[in-house]
Amino acid sequence: MVLNMGPQHPSTHGVLRVMLELDGETVLRLKPVIGYLHTGMEKTGE
Repeated sequence: MVLNMGPQHPSTHGVLRVMLELDGETVLRLKPVIGYLHTGMEKTGE
């Protein structure tokens, strides 16, 4: 079974998604998908 976890809240859209491939309770594969969240750090650092 392939299970898609995340994002958990609409405000965290694109931050982290984890794709799990399971065999019962055993995790066969885990693929983290790290997104890009623009926080304006360039402007904050000025």
